[in-house]
Amino acid sequence: MKENKTNLILSIWNTIGIVIIAGFFLFGFIIGGTAALGYCEANTYFVGNHGEYTQVSETIYRISSVWEILFWVFIPLNPLGCFLISHIQGKIEQKRKRLE
Repeated sequence: MKENKTNLILSIWNTIGIVIIAGFFLFGFIIGGTAALGYCEANTYFVGNHGEYTQVSETIYRISSVWEILFWVFIPLNPLGCFLISHIQGKIEQKRKRLE
């Protein structure tokens, strides 16, 4: 039972990471760039994509900024979650073998 709970928690973690990473690229594609490559000038917000700029609302600009932060946080954490799944799974298998 505990094994299933651990797998579920870590699978959810990895799914969240994948959604954040893929969503970052999809969101950037839809709005025409990212806030990090854009700029703000006189309360006008632009997202950038390799030198091309698209004007967006402040809300979209802020969402892009937050999404980019989440992206850079989850890039290293998502593989860590995969490692933890295999590591915990290995420990569970070792305990099972000892109990048999």
